[in-house]
Formats: sequence, structure tokens, C-alpha cells
Amino acid sequence: MNLVAVGLSHHTAPVEVREQLATGSAHVPELLARLRADRVGAEGVLLSTCNRVELYAVAQSGRTADEVADWLARSSGGRARSLGRHMFAYQQQDALQHVFRVASSLDSMVIGEPQIVGQLRDAYKVATSAHSAGPVMRRVMDRALHVAKRVRTETAISREAVSVGRAGVELARQVLGSLNGRSALLIGAGAHGKLVATSLLGYGLSELVVANRTFERAAALAKRFGGMATHLDDLDPHLERVDVVVASTGAGRLLVTRRQMARVVRKRRYRSQVLLDLSVPRNIDPAINDLDGAYRFDVDDLREVAAQGMERRRAAAEAAEAIVRAEAQRAWQQMRGEVHRARLAQVMRRAEAIRTAEVERATRSLGELSPKQQQAIDAMTRAIIKKVLHPGLQSSRAWAEGGDQLRLEAALKALGVSTDEPESSR
Repeated sequence: MNLVAVGLSHHTAPVEVREQLATGSAHVPELLARLRADRVGAEGVLLSTCNRVELYAVAQSGRTADEVADWLARSSGGRARSLGRHMFAYQQQDALQHVFRVASSLDSMVIGEPQIVGQLRDAYKVATSAHSAGPVMRRVMDRALHVAKRVRTETAISREAVSVGRAGVELARQVLGSLNGRSALLIGAGAHGKLVATSLLGYGLSELVVANRTFERAAALAKRFGGMATHLDDLDPHLERVDVVVASTGAGRLLVTRRQMARVVRKRRYRSQVLLDLSVPRNIDPAINDLDGAYRFDVDDLREVAAQGMERRRAAAEAAEAIVRAEAQRAWQQMRGEVHRARLAQVMRRAEAIRTAEVERATRSLGELSPKQQQAIDAMTRAIIKKVLHPGLQSSRAWAEGGDQLRLEAALKALGVSTDEPESSR
């Protein structure tokens, strides 16, 4: 089995280089068909995202990972001539471990991001539909998704907020607990505000009100979020009933004052309310923090939460890396064991065919034998075959377990087994 992982990513190439190799989903089946037609790989899965273009393949016998990488670079035509120095190439267990790291988002630009699992699953589906993912890649992908699940459930790598949107959610949850059934007011249409609003909706927010200087823009944004729109000068009724306020405008002045919020908190009977001010200059009066039940945070607070989350993700990544290494070693040994058992079965089938033919030839010259005599000859010849093959099979097992591929291939070749992968492993 000649497993390889080749390609380029945000670690090895800038976007202007990655886009040269990027392959649209409609063209992936054609490229995978060429992989087999050019006798470069027997199986393959191509993962093409904004951050990486990677091919995971079972290379044809004798093909190196560098040769497969060169083929992938040339597959995009003349534009790819300068890609070589940006390409990486892993082989065998290193390739398997790389796939596991990618699936577990340890190789992502934002460690712990969840999108990569879905992207990898989609790439595998495309390869399966194109008849390019056979038994080996099925085992690789199934195991990769299993490892990704272990990493997500056994470490905190994806639970820490590392974006402004997630940080806003975390601050709101710290104060309010669950966001299910809660309501929010978004003041303005700034980029950070929209990110926080999107994240809040993803955590069970039941209602979103959008206020903007231009009502038409507020209505358009509210429609996008499935919420309602209001005028910027009509905030008080909404401030009195929502649980979260997000301000993100370029107004350059305070839109929510302490005096205004003093009335609001009394009417709310001091129920907890979170105010997130993402504007610079600020839109929500910092003095509001003095009011009971009002919890105001600015963009620096969100950045601090995001930075703390990133640090905790990096710590969790160490535990995740240990899981990936152990799983890669275990999976590789299992896969190599399957291939080795299939090859040993090939040895035994060849030996049995020779034994059967020789017994039939010998019994023809001996004349008619009794059943007891026939059984004795069968038992004797089976014992001879077993004793003759035993040292070679024992040595090949030891070389397989020790990873001594050169000696293993030589031994199997001496025993009359093709050095190509057996049919059962393909």
C-alpha cells in the first residue's frame, strides 16, 4: 500500500499561488479520472478549499509522493510550472497522520474551526461518486472522521471563542446563561455587528430587531436575518424588552446614554441585559456599567476574550496532536496488517495450487488409492508445505511489523507474490 498526501495550503503558499491549483467541484471527477488513467494513483480524494488544495491517494506501485505531487502541479497546465517549491509531499504513515490533522482542524488557519470536517466529507462523497475512492481511501476517510470526532469531544479545541462573533456570544452567555428564546437589538449595520448577530442567532436567539439610520437598510438587513426593523430614533421600547444590545455604527457619538438606560433598567426591573459596543468612537455610554443589571462590553473586551480563547485552543491542540499521532500509528498498523494478511493468503493460495496439482499428478501414476491413502498423502503434503513456508512467512510478518518494506517486498517476491497490492486491498 502506497499512501500519499500531496498539495499546498496556506502554510506553504500565498493565495495567488493556491488559486492556480484550485479545482472547482465540477472538475474534480475529471481530474480523479486522469489520476487513474495516467497510472499515477489507483484511488484518490481531492480536497480543494480557499486555504488548501490537497490530494490523498493510493499511488501506483513504484510511484513516490514527489512524483504524485509533480503530477498534481502539472494537472493545472502551464500555470503550475512554478508550483513545485510550494508543494508538500507525505508518504505512508506520515500521509495518514496529515489527513488526520487536517480533519481535526489542527492544520487549519484557525485551529479548531468546524468547517473542515464538512469540506472533507464532501470531498470524499465526490470521490466516491466518481468511483475514485476504493477500500483504502474509505478506511482512511472513515478513520479520519472518527479521529476528528475524538478531538472535538475529548479536547476543548473547538469550544473556545476565537472570533469577534463567538466572543460576543460567550460574553452574553456568561451573563444570561442559555440564549434560547432570548431577543436582541442590533444597532447599525457594521461588519462586526453582523458577525455577532449571526453568531447569536446560531445559539438559539428567538428574535432580532435591527435599527439603522436608514430604515430601508435596516429592513433589508432584518429580512436577511429573519427579524424586524425599526428607526434609530425609536430605540427605547426595544431596549426595554431585549436581552442583548449590539451597537456597530459609524455614527461617532453615543446612541445609548446612561440617563436613557437608567429608565430602561427600572422598567426591566433590573433583569440582566448585555450591551456590546463594537463601534469606535463608542455608541454606548461606558457609564452604563454603574447601573444594576446592565453589563456593557466594548470591542477591546471582545478581542481579549478571543485572544484568551485562541491561547486555550493552542493548549488544547497539544492534547489533540497526541490523539492524532496515536490514532495514525494504530490505523497504519491495522491497514498494513490487512495488506500483509492478504499477501500471505496469496502465498498460501499459490502453494496450495502447486500442492494440489502435484498430488493429482502423483496419484495418477500410483493408480487407484483408498480414501485412507489419499488422506495420508494430503496430510503429508500439507505438512511439507507448512514447514517449508513457515520460516519465510514468519520473517515476512516480523519485517511487516517492523516496517522493513525492502526486506518484506524481497521475501514476498521470492515466495512468488506480486509486489503490486493484492486485489483484496484495492
